[in-house]
Amino acid sequence: MAGFDSAAGPAGVVTGLIEKAAAELDAMSDAAGEIAPEVGDLTGVLVEAQRIADRAALELRRLVNKLPRATA
Repeated sequence: MAGFDSAAGPAGVVTGLIEKAAAELDAMSDAAGEIAPEVGDLTGVLVEAQRIADRAALELRRLVNKLPRATA
């Protein structure tokens, strides 16, 4: 099992992981929006995936707000 090394402690590690996941979902959503017109019959599936990614990113950011803030 991997350890963690962060000045912000475990909360900082968890926050960082969640924020990174949300950012990756944002990137996926943006890419889906760009290519949706070019995928023909798969546009509906891609748009649904984009909506799911958007909702997931939003929920992850809400979850981060529940984490205790690290003090400097």
